Amino acid sequence: MMTPKIERSNKEVSGGHMAGVHFGPTATPVKLIYLHANGFTALTYRSLLEPLAKEQNAHILALDLRGHGLTDLPTKDAKLASHINFAKDLVAYLKIHIDGKVILAGHSLGANTAIIAAGMLPEKIIRVLAFDPIVLPLSARFIMMSGFGRKFLMNNYGFAKNAGRRRDVFTSHEAVYERYHGRGPFKHFPRNVLRDYITDGFVSCAEGVQLACRPLWEQLGYVTQSQNMKRRITNLPSGSRIIITDFVKQSGAWMQRAQRKNTGLRIDYLPRGDHFFPITELDMTRGALRDILV
Repeated sequence: MMTPKIERSNKEVSGGHMAGVHFGPTATPVKLIYLHANGFTALTYRSLLEPLAKEQNAHILALDLRGHGLTDLPTKDAKLASHINFAKDLVAYLKIHIDGKVILAGHSLGANTAIIAAGMLPEKIIRVLAFDPIVLPLSARFIMMSGFGRKFLMNNYGFAKNAGRRRDVFTSHEAVYERYHGRGPFKHFPRNVLRDYITDGFVSCAEGVQLACRPLWEQLGYVTQSQNMKRRITNLPSGSRIIITDFVKQSGAWMQRAQRKNTGLRIDYLPRGDHFFPITELDMTRGALRDILV
């Protein structure tokens, strides 16, 4: 698949390398790091980030998380799929490769990763913009605390179950595009966004191309998240913002408590919003990123 020139990096952290895609004036320090949703890749968000980086003259780095895209960190241990471990990877990257402070932003799994990392390394995080973080009730978190509970959800929770059933191998990137375009969760993806996802979301194999994020790893990303996100959101740095839908059914009560305790935190609740709005509603999402960069 032909794509315009992409500026990439591949930086060493403990156990392997984290791959990144850079936008804007890359000779300047990184100002914002963006993190993708479960099963996706850094490059998926190029249509969102590339125009913003140029407009704001800001160096933006999008990273592939463990088990995704071109990052080669190990995935053999299922416990590594915890959102806390994704945040540990990010913290390691920040400590080694990022001078000074940065803003973090992310979508879904990437939003959770950014929020958790901000609590682990507050001295390096200016603020966080989280697009639809996964904030689970205690009952769901409790189920995810055991291996039995996680296995049950992998077989019964729709997103996790479907991830395990995804077709893994195609003859080419173009064959993937023909299969995905206008179908399922990709139905409303702009064509260029879908092609960017496929570029790094499928890697070469003997039969053609296969999913970079292995089906089991994507499943684990859905069911290995027993962490308390409400507490972590409450403790975000002042100036941070959460935009959250009812992808997971929410109660406004916890959001009100969080904002009372942290008056510098903004939470926008969009109960009828689409979980994929950072991909399908680029103008709105880019506006939020523009505001957080100021």
